[in-house]
Amino acid sequence: MHRSLLALVLLLTTVAAGTPSVPTGWSSAVQVLEAQPDTRKAKPLGWPNAQDIAKLKSLEGKTKWKVIQVLGHPSAVRRRPDGTEVWDYPWCAACRVWIKNGVCTGTFYTGGY
Repeated sequence: MHRSLLALVLLLTTVAAGTPSVPTGWSSAVQVLEAQPDTRKAKPLGWPNAQDIAKLKSLEGKTKWKVIQVLGHPSAVRRRPDGTEVWDYPWCAACRVWIKNGVCTGTFYTGGY
């Protein structure tokens, strides 16, 4: 009896050690949850340099998750009737990103001049 129980515990331990922390098929669900903008997490970005502007432009066609990964969370989010989300970032002057159907459709930055 004890040997059977011990064998079962060892089997379960071995199987559990090889499983990923997020079950297969759930990774996309986890990314969707993480892809929701949270304006409370926005951080001032100051004056962007050429690399920042290049990163901003590179986001066109990328997912919400990637936008948040690169720029962080926006300081404001507005939703238009057509389903487009307009995200504003706390860069000096104006920085805006448009998201439709979970994908970045456009970006904009002006230094105020």
